[in-house]
Amino acid sequence: MNQFTKNFKVFVASFSRSSNGAISTLRERLKENDLITDSLEESSYILAVGDRKETFDFVLEQWRNHKKIIHLWAGEISQGTNDEVYRHAMTLMSDVQLCTNNEAKKRVKQLCKSVDKTPNPVVVGNVMLDNVEVDESCLPGGEYNLILYNPCEEHIKEDLKEIFGVLETQQIGYIWLKANDDRGAEFVNQYANSTTQSRPKFLALLKNCNKFITNSSSMYYEAPFFLKPEQIVKIGLRNSKRESGKSNMTIKNASSNVIREIRKLEKAYNQRWEAQQVPVGSEAPQEVPVGEQG
Repeated sequence: MNQFTKNFKVFVASFSRSSNGAISTLRERLKENDLITDSLEESSYILAVGDRKETFDFVLEQWRNHKKIIHLWAGEISQGTNDEVYRHAMTLMSDVQLCTNNEAKKRVKQLCKSVDKTPNPVVVGNVMLDNVEVDESCLPGGEYNLILYNPCEEHIKEDLKEIFGVLETQQIGYIWLKANDDRGAEFVNQYANSTTQSRPKFLALLKNCNKFITNSSSMYYEAPFFLKPEQIVKIGLRNSKRESGKSNMTIKNASSNVIREIRKLEKAYNQRWEAQQVPVGSEAPQEVPVGEQG
């Protein structure tokens, strides 16, 4: 069972470099408000970030152990990946669903209704857009196209053919970033000529590129804030159904909004904790030995 502890804390379940970079501002705000812990045992809630398999595996185990879950980026949709399954499953395991926009909130409600679960979605905005720090210290000297392609297993070869077709029309070089760890990454990464970048350096490459050739969710999240639509070349099916573009990302201070919702949980948690305490001067009820009940 999930045991009450006096101090309310949140354990952040985020296990990839990209998601850790995306939530860096939120993590800082959690620390500033003394709401975060690195100890799973001390945590009151788990903040499940996104839709990655490794996060899903962790959250599933903790949910089985009766840990309470907050799901960040609930209700998003992509296409062409197993992330959809992991994301929606974590939503169903969660007590609170934090959404980037109203369309995501509607999907959370529909999903929960389909299994007779009471939804609790809140639109907070997108915390990754609280952190758009750019580090231009390592930019290349000339013009370049930026490629970020993550495997879409059943369509890798045709997607790569599409990428090379775009490159043939360009008279400049390119920076091809390594893919994530999805199945097929080893095959895709034989074409990469750059390692994974820190978020500030990635954003600098994105900001200054000629074209961004991608199937990453970055084409809907960060890219519209730095590039014109004609500079963003969308490849294949992966993430093709996301609607979280610039027009849906107008909510400011998303990290502060998340803190606000967590404070509400903290207040309710503390009330429950206080209610279970034995008042000073009173005696705790005596345990009746097994076999001696009336």
